[in-house]
Amino acid sequence: MRDDPSGARQDKAAFISVRDLSRSFGASTVVRDVTLDIRAGEILVLLGPNGAGKSTLLNMIGGTLQPSAGTMALDGQAVDFDSYIAGSARSRGIQRVFQELSTFPNLTVGENLALTSRQKAGSSRREMMRRARERLQVFPGNCIDVCAEVSQLSVAERQMVEIARAMTEPGTHLVILDEPTSALSLQEADQLADLVSRKAAEGVAIIYVTHKLEEALRLADRVVVLRDGRLHFDGDGRTLTHDRLLTLLGATAEPTMPASAQVTDAAQRELLTVRGLSAPRLHDVGIHVCEGEIVGIAGLEGAGQRELLQAVFDARRSTIGAIVSQSDMAYVSGDRKREGLLPLWTVEDNVAISAAPRFSRFGFVNFAALKATAGDWLAELGLSHRANSPIVSLSGGNQQRALLGRALASEAQLLLLDDPTRGVDASAKASIYSILDKVKEKGRSAILYSTEVAEFQKCDRVYVMARGHVVAEFSGAEATEERIVQASFMQPSSLQGRGQVSNGTSPPKTVKVEPAAAASAQPLSGQASFGHLLSWRSLPAALLMVAMFALAFWLQPNALSTFGLELLLQASMPLAFAVLAQMLFLLGGDIDLGLGFAIGLANVLAATYLVDAPAIAMIAMLGIVMGYVLLAFIVEILGVSSVVATLGASFVWLGLGLMVRETPGGQSPEWLAALTRFKLWPLPLACYVLLALALLGLWICQGWGYSIRLRALGHNRRTYVSLGFSALAGRITLYALAGVFAVLSGLVLTAATGAGNAHVASNFTLATIAAVVVGGASFAGGLVSPIGAVMAVVGISLITTNLGFLGISSEYSTAIGGLALITALSFRSLSRSTAS
Repeated sequence: MRDDPSGARQDKAAFISVRDLSRSFGASTVVRDVTLDIRAGEILVLLGPNGAGKSTLLNMIGGTLQPSAGTMALDGQAVDFDSYIAGSARSRGIQRVFQELSTFPNLTVGENLALTSRQKAGSSRREMMRRARERLQVFPGNCIDVCAEVSQLSVAERQMVEIARAMTEPGTHLVILDEPTSALSLQEADQLADLVSRKAAEGVAIIYVTHKLEEALRLADRVVVLRDGRLHFDGDGRTLTHDRLLTLLGATAEPTMPASAQVTDAAQRELLTVRGLSAPRLHDVGIHVCEGEIVGIAGLEGAGQRELLQAVFDARRSTIGAIVSQSDMAYVSGDRKREGLLPLWTVEDNVAISAAPRFSRFGFVNFAALKATAGDWLAELGLSHRANSPIVSLSGGNQQRALLGRALASEAQLLLLDDPTRGVDASAKASIYSILDKVKEKGRSAILYSTEVAEFQKCDRVYVMARGHVVAEFSGAEATEERIVQASFMQPSSLQGRGQVSNGTSPPKTVKVEPAAAASAQPLSGQASFGHLLSWRSLPAALLMVAMFALAFWLQPNALSTFGLELLLQASMPLAFAVLAQMLFLLGGDIDLGLGFAIGLANVLAATYLVDAPAIAMIAMLGIVMGYVLLAFIVEILGVSSVVATLGASFVWLGLGLMVRETPGGQSPEWLAALTRFKLWPLPLACYVLLALALLGLWICQGWGYSIRLRALGHNRRTYVSLGFSALAGRITLYALAGVFAVLSGLVLTAATGAGNAHVASNFTLATIAAVVVGGASFAGGLVSPIGAVMAVVGISLITTNLGFLGISSEYSTAIGGLALITALSFRSLSRSTAS
């Protein structure tokens, strides 16, 4: 906490003034008549129980939620809430770190940092990455690779990226930090505290939300407490004590966590035994868990705790290598957003799902008993009143409690708890501690990993991990915070014996690492290169293309000539234009089921009008592009699924095509046909066109200044909008470009066939979906590979050609293409498992 006399702080100008701010959802008022001033250079710590309205208040200040009543002024200027969105809030210098992280896993660290930056990173990607490295230095000594995708980072590293993004943006006047240390280690939390103090000294206002009272006492210039949506307390943070904060929050005393008495019953049954476990990020790990024990896994963030929990869970009720498990297990993930929540379900359904197997007989479920079990645990956790609410409507802390309830409802003998009190207030923590005591009394056990060292006082035994090794073991009262922290910084021991401590009389011993053991921990460069090759998303497309070329040249050696290549690749050109159109849809997380008939309509228009009435043809083709823009409005504004919208559009495209030309006919303009006959030594034109399309697609998806936003939109629209970006603008861009490529595909088909046919590209829709996915795209959106898609197009086109060489009917091409798709996707899945 900084030295800043109260009088000087009161003299500072109010950057934000909130008056009688309220927000209701239906009949429920979540925030009621809050009046608050936030001054420049002030650290305001916002406290309150889960569900007190903290996130709702921050959403209104940050522009992601409109208030039901009240006013707000920014730097003395009244805010018009009708136009005040997250984007305008950021443009006025308001940055926010969300409790549920808003980084995009499909983007690199550097791209995530550049996404919201008003300071342009220059024209080169190298400059963007250089600036990203500078911004991450707010956490000295971090090992985050700015070129790595965020999906490859730990929760703590993702949190550091988000904090760096908010705290290093030029022109910032206010930073909202919502549970910023929930996944950080002690060292990283200390670095953040220093950064917050420095920013406040520079005149930046800070709103700091936390459930860790020691952080509040350390940092707060001023403390504001919300309870039941109302402003319960607003006062000087320097005069408050720990017990006073607890009283303000509605708790009368600190929840006690006496060290559990160590069980000495030699006959106690072991539920889990791990001996000599070595895996990625784990080295010769050995632990055991008995009935009625709570065992802690401590250490610095990223030391292998989560990998150990996942490895143990994978071996539930079985023996897999070094792990022997004798019981069922339930796993509470520390990353509830990605691995815990079922976002479309209610709170009750999220809890009940784990108990469903116990109440199922011969395929029939006893829903009454299932509902009663879920209700009992929700009552135990204080969530009964929210049983029928959507799980996503709960605060982060209450979501965590619901996930714990799911694990408890399973009646699994062993619970694996990955930071179960993350984002949970003091009162809820006391409830969770009480539940763990009851779990022990019933003979159930738990393995607990937590980022709060104090929580390990609840454990019977604590293992400390460092760099993937277990370096110490403490029992009962010996597991003090000082000893755990000291052991966390130990050098890992070799395979010859961990320096474990159980007597509490001497510090943990270290054992020197044998050179061979150290070397074995590092993958060989050749193995690493092979792993990178296997993880290449476009590898199936490359293998398919090479295999089809090899087969074609083996069947027809004359094909290995310029003329032969031209014949082989001729059919790929119109499909390559079409595949870029489909790729843009998948980039946005959508699918175009009408693409083939849209191309057919363009083909009919070109063959019918382009010779005699070129103006009409051009206007009509522009109409196709505008039709795609209209689809963007239907999908984004009306919320219609892209599958439904484009399926309906396919009938429109086909109907229009048949109205223009019911039977095949027409002709291609001579200038259009001449373009396709153009020769450019030494390769056929198709080679240059395919290469150009791959590079153009790569530029649209990665090289264009707008491409980062488009990929972010496709991967997570909700987060994209919360950052203040227009989802409609992004979707219009993607759909309009897709329409352009669809029209170009139709024109190339016209040149190739010399006629118009509304059904000519009817098989393009499924072929393009297959090519894009085989090429490396994800149906989840935001992740495509233009080069891989073009390689897949060539491979799929050559399937039909090779069938002709073999004398097999081309009718089999669709079935064989589907088989190739399944094979390629299976290979990708297997290769990723091998690479990991």
